[in-house]
Amino acid sequence: MPKLIQKVVLAVVAGLASLALCEIAVRVFVVVRNVGPSFTEYDAEYGKRLKRSFSAVRITPEFTMRISTNSLGFRGPEPEGPLSGGIFFVGDSFTMGYGVSDGKEFPALVGAALAVGGESDVPVVNAGMGDNGNGRWLKLLRLEAPRFEPRLVVLQVQENDFADNLREGLYRLEPDGVLREQPIPPMSRARIFQHLIEAVPGLPYSHLVGLLRQVSLRREPPPAPQQSAEKVRSEPSPAEQLTLRLIGEALQICREHGWLVLAVISDVTEPRLTLLRDLFATTDVPLVEMPRKIERPDLYYVVDGHWTTAGHALAAQRILEHLPQFGLPGPTAGLP
Repeated sequence: MPKLIQKVVLAVVAGLASLALCEIAVRVFVVVRNVGPSFTEYDAEYGKRLKRSFSAVRITPEFTMRISTNSLGFRGPEPEGPLSGGIFFVGDSFTMGYGVSDGKEFPALVGAALAVGGESDVPVVNAGMGDNGNGRWLKLLRLEAPRFEPRLVVLQVQENDFADNLREGLYRLEPDGVLREQPIPPMSRARIFQHLIEAVPGLPYSHLVGLLRQVSLRREPPPAPQQSAEKVRSEPSPAEQLTLRLIGEALQICREHGWLVLAVISDVTEPRLTLLRDLFATTDVPLVEMPRKIERPDLYYVVDGHWTTAGHALAAQRILEHLPQFGLPGPTAGLP
């Protein structure tokens, strides 16, 4: 028995030593895109959502960011008062503020500008979350936004929403035009593995774990065959049809509640840009068009592609310029 225990101990020590050497090798020789714990967790209603009362650091080759969420499961500090009658921001990782630390994401900048010189009566709720499409909008607007009674809803659209809506599968567009909500699948093995890793203190910040996660990420399906711009505009692809229908449904929910809407477009290419412009124009929704990366590369991280602090500052400034038409304070308050 003593010899067996000795062998087991030696095997464990050897295994730990091997892992330590692998960790060192990865840190020295491999560029790992993301190091740090996951921001999201499984949710039976949404599929996933941001962790509540959570704080972490995300390390990438281009930036290090600190992200915190409140008890509502939204990015931002714990509310100090009621959140009704404010601005409800909905979008993906651009709205969540991936790439910038707490307080530098554009919803927080807008809120800080409105609070300059004293307490603001225009609270801000940042319901943005990365790696999701527009189907989540409908759930948020139906299930959570009503309790905030927002004066304004800001909807942010990004190029990858079109693919995310098909991949995520929260809703399906039937041949007869009916938008049908789909059941949420049970927790995946990847989520279970995530919980196991995050149960070990310090392990989520392992570069080796980050590399394994990077390698296991789903690869995008091959792009659809190219079509002429005229044909695409007259016959939108399934992804475009679904996306436009989801956004249209979100606008309808806002109209039913009497919520004003401002749309923000970030780095969307043609012909989808024209499709979105037409949709918002026909529904009388004011539009903020952020410069594309090819136009203003200084606003985007080179490899990661998200907005830098400069990008978020510009987005906040342009949103503030639109607020007076909604009866809200404008940019005269200034950015902090």
